[in-house]
Amino acid sequence: MNIYFSENVKRFRKERDLTQETLADFLGVSFQTISKWERGESYPDISFLPVIAEFFSALLGVDKSRNENEILRIIEEYDNLTDLKRKHEIMLEATEKYPNDFRLQLRRMWDLAFNHNGEDYKEQLPKIKTIYSNIQNNCKIDSIRICSKRYLAAYYSTISEYENSGITFDDCEKIIDEMPYMRDGQEFLRSYLFPHGTDEQKNYSMEAVEEAIGLLCAGLSHLFGVTDETNDIDMLITARETEINMLNSFYNDGNYGTAWRNIIYACGYVGYLYVKKGDLKKGLEYFTKEAKLAKRFDSLDRITVMHSLFFEGKEFDKHTLGSTFVASSSVKTLLEEKYPLSDEFKAMPEFKEIISMLN
Repeated sequence: MNIYFSENVKRFRKERDLTQETLADFLGVSFQTISKWERGESYPDISFLPVIAEFFSALLGVDKSRNENEILRIIEEYDNLTDLKRKHEIMLEATEKYPNDFRLQLRRMWDLAFNHNGEDYKEQLPKIKTIYSNIQNNCKIDSIRICSKRYLAAYYSTISEYENSGITFDDCEKIIDEMPYMRDGQEFLRSYLFPHGTDEQKNYSMEAVEEAIGLLCAGLSHLFGVTDETNDIDMLITARETEINMLNSFYNDGNYGTAWRNIIYACGYVGYLYVKKGDLKKGLEYFTKEAKLAKRFDSLDRITVMHSLFFEGKEFDKHTLGSTFVASSSVKTLLEEKYPLSDEFKAMPEFKEIISMLN
C-alpha cells in the first residue's frame, strides 16, 4: 500500500471541493470510513482501488486521462436506444466503470428517475438526490447542471402525488424558479449571436426553429389537455388538427425531421377521437394518414437532407428519435392494443387494410 495514500485521498478530495459524505456516497461506504482512510487508520481492500482511482482520475498513479472515446461511444449508444431495459443495463455498467464522468451521471439520474415504476421512488430518491447534489456542487458545465435540475423537478412533480413520499409540489416549484428562460437556451443564443450570413448561423437558426416547434407542440398539448378525454371532444380535435396543419406548413417537403413522432401520433389520436365521436369515415382517414406516415419514416435512409422552405439543406438523422424506433410497429400496437376501439370497428375491411399496410 502506498504510504501516501491517506494524504492523496484528502488532497484530491479537497481539490475537488468534495465533502467526506459526498465521496462516501459515491464510493458506497460510510463517511467514517473515508475519515479513517484520510487519518491513515485503515486502508481500502486492494480490489476497491480501481474504483477510487477512476473517481479521482489520477489517484495512486493511475493515468489521469479517461478513455474519452469509450465514454463517447457509450453515450451515443445509450442516447440512440429506445429499449429501456438495455439503456438501464448500459448506464449501470458505465457509471460503475466511469463514476466521475458527469455526462454519464446525468444519464444515470434519468435512468433512476424515469426508467422505473413510480412505486420505486423510496428506493430511487436517495440515489437520485446524491447524483443531483454531486452534479450541482462539483460539475462546472452549466448545461449538465441545468438538465439535472429539469430531471429532478420532473421527478418531484411525479412523486409529489404519492402519499407519504415526503415531496410536495413546492419542492418541484423551487427548482423551476431557478431555471433559465427559453430565450437563454443555446439554440437561440447561437441563432442570433453567431455572425449572420454564415453557414453556422443558418444551421443554428434552423435548429432553433425546430426546437421551438417541438416546444410549441408540447405547449399546445398542455394548454388544451389534448390527452384528457373529459375535455370537449371538438376542442381536442381542433387543437390536434391545428398542430398537424402547423407541422405540414413547416415541413412541406414531407420530411418532418425531429417532429416525425409528433405528426404520426397526432394523426392517430385525431383518428381515434373521430371514431369516438362516431365519425368512422374521418377516423379511418386519419388512421390511414398515420399508417402512411409511419411507413414513410421507416423507409427513410438514416441520414436525409430536408428541402422545406424553413429547413432547406438541413440534415436529419432518424436515429435522433432512437436507433430501434420502428414507426410501423409502434402504430400497429396503438391501433390494435392502445386505442380503445370496438371489436366491430376493428372488423371493418378498411381498418384491416390499414393493419395489413403496417405488417
